[in-house]
Amino acid sequence: MTETTGAGPLDDLKAKFPNGVWTTRANARLQDALIEGSGLGGLQPAVGWAARMQSTDSPEPFASPQMLLFAGEYPDGWASGERESVTEQADALERGEGRLAEQAARAGLPVTVVRTAASGGSEGPLLDDDQLQAALTLGRETADRAIDGGADILLIAGLGAGASTASVGVCSFIAKEDITSYMPQLRAPGGIVDDRSWMGRVAALRDHLAFNRGFKRKADALASRLGGAEIATMAATIFTAAVRSTPVLLDGPAALAAMMIARDFGLAAPKWCYAPNRAPHPVITKLAKQGGLADDLGLGLDLGETSALILGWDMVQQSLRLASALPFPPKEEEDEDEDEKAEAETATEASTESDDQPDDEAGESPETAEDRTESA
Repeated sequence: MTETTGAGPLDDLKAKFPNGVWTTRANARLQDALIEGSGLGGLQPAVGWAARMQSTDSPEPFASPQMLLFAGEYPDGWASGERESVTEQADALERGEGRLAEQAARAGLPVTVVRTAASGGSEGPLLDDDQLQAALTLGRETADRAIDGGADILLIAGLGAGASTASVGVCSFIAKEDITSYMPQLRAPGGIVDDRSWMGRVAALRDHLAFNRGFKRKADALASRLGGAEIATMAATIFTAAVRSTPVLLDGPAALAAMMIARDFGLAAPKWCYAPNRAPHPVITKLAKQGGLADDLGLGLDLGETSALILGWDMVQQSLRLASALPFPPKEEEDEDEDEKAEAETATEASTESDDQPDDEAGESPETAEDRTESA
């Protein structure tokens, strides 16, 4: 964890790549465990990810998590069919009520609800320049406050269907595909397919896109035109955490969209992120691949935004406890300075990944982003 980022534009900050060599070493170490079975199976990716977060081949459970849930209103129609407004969700969390608050309390997770400004822009960007800067400042201050308070990992997710709809807009722009490719089927209580709400969200987003085409892919433009205040604030929080070498757990399409905007602020940002659960949402599937995230834990839970974040956190912690408890043969002395060797290998990795810059043209993503997804 580095010092607080202070004031100034996000563009002036730089996030370092975590040392991926430690993932290789942690995986090799697990192969030497004195056990009869084949190992951790689907839990191993979490251990490998934590190894490079902590710069060790034997990572320990995280000690001081902070859960940050972002809440902001979006234009009419973007949350069509939502049974509980984002304001009502935020109010319930702050009162400690509801399923999510109860889960967090049982897991011992401190929860902070970050309320953002509303995103408007009926015939233009969702945010003007001042509103965008306010959202980015809020995100930066939120991350700094949590990390300065002792958090060694942040758990981030968005609240509300409006932010999920915004994530569809962000993803379709990055992928250069129609929004219907990324708007998932919606279901009403009882499992009934809710075509009416689906069509309402698609129509509202399509109307907005009619006034927001042809702009160059830059972090500020993507956040102000398609992300809105909630996703922009999340993006600034994620990027600031990366600048301060603080790992982040993500859940839901809005958080993944924010991660990709954070990536446009600094290429290293997604490398500090992990999504232990990936719901079968097309935005999550697409952006997890483009961001080069480590393999998830295979839970596949589809319980709505944020609901699986706490379970994913528990699974990561249990994976690390289990890995720490395994018996290993005595460690041999090595002649080379391991830290210096690892830093040299990481410098090579970072220089390779720095070639994968976003294209400046309208709607362009990196030319071969999918073909050469960054190694986890």
